[in-house]
Amino acid sequence: MSGWRRLRNAFSGGSRSVDFDALPIALIHLDGTGLIRQANRGWELLSGYRLRDCPQAEHSQFLHIEDRPVWQLGLHSLRDLGTPWVGSLRYMNRTGELRWVEIRLARHGDGFVASLADISAQIPEHQQLQARHRSLSNLLDGLPLMVYRCRNNRNWSMEYVSAGCLELTGYAAQRLVDSQSLTFNGLIHPADRERVWRGVQEALRESRPFAFDYRLLCADGSEKQVSERGRGIYSDLGDLLGLEGIVMERGAAPALLRDVAAGF
Repeated sequence: MSGWRRLRNAFSGGSRSVDFDALPIALIHLDGTGLIRQANRGWELLSGYRLRDCPQAEHSQFLHIEDRPVWQLGLHSLRDLGTPWVGSLRYMNRTGELRWVEIRLARHGDGFVASLADISAQIPEHQQLQARHRSLSNLLDGLPLMVYRCRNNRNWSMEYVSAGCLELTGYAAQRLVDSQSLTFNGLIHPADRERVWRGVQEALRESRPFAFDYRLLCADGSEKQVSERGRGIYSDLGDLLGLEGIVMERGAAPALLRDVAAGF
């Protein structure tokens, strides 16, 4: 019996030999608009959502927001051509974890059936990091603060800077990433640089977050009072990999600062 026939029988009850929940893959049955009619235990394990909460839920709500248009194109392609559609999509499970999934979608009656295989382990690490950074940028770019990841050196060499850098410093984020000519340390007021360095190193030695205020030199020549909060990033063996944190102008909305800083 073919995989698709077994799948269709599993949903329709056409074969007593197929245990729908025992199949080692996530399976879902959708109506013609993309609402979930039925799902198996594999879907519950993949998504983290209880089966009883999923019927009549819109399937696309479980997808990463950037992949929802791809899903819609797949549905339209299947409706127009009638042949099964195969694609790779990112799902966000109930805990917020990103899962890369290969989905195989086929017509079934007036709706669709789909199998979903978690392929996260097969996706190159650099591709996963790029996707995470892109998603992080979409989330943070509208906030009036700068989120960063940097190396622990005297230049504070930046590996990632959010778009809020432009509003905060007057420099575009890409100007600071892996730059030797324009470094974040160079933007810190000369009278504050040593204090910032010592404060960060002391916090790292004690394995605790750091928080302090200092002055930034902006692109237009002005000085800006800022607050920073950050922490070290460590490997499983305890090696320091870098720093991550936020920098925002002092006097900005305290509630916003508390909400965002809570993650650091």
